[in-house]
Amino acid sequence: MTFKQKLSNQMSQAIKANSTTKEREGVAAHHEISIHTLNSVINMQRNVTEDNSKALTELIGICVKNAYDTATSLVNYSWE
Repeated sequence: MTFKQKLSNQMSQAIKANSTTKEREGVAAHHEISIHTLNSVINMQRNVTEDNSKALTELIGICVKNAYDTATSLVNYSWE
């Protein structure tokens, strides 16, 4: 699979709003990537790649669960 793009602004905002630093650190450690790499992808400073996609997928799953648990809609982010 080929990845060439950065996350969208909306996805970046949704991840930041629905995950904690501790959760992001745990995901990075679980997938053996640097927290700095994961944060750079989340902050749209680095592209999504094969190496970080599994961590990102797990983190998005955590965000969806967190949003569900707090009755937060994931459609309330700026779509500009």
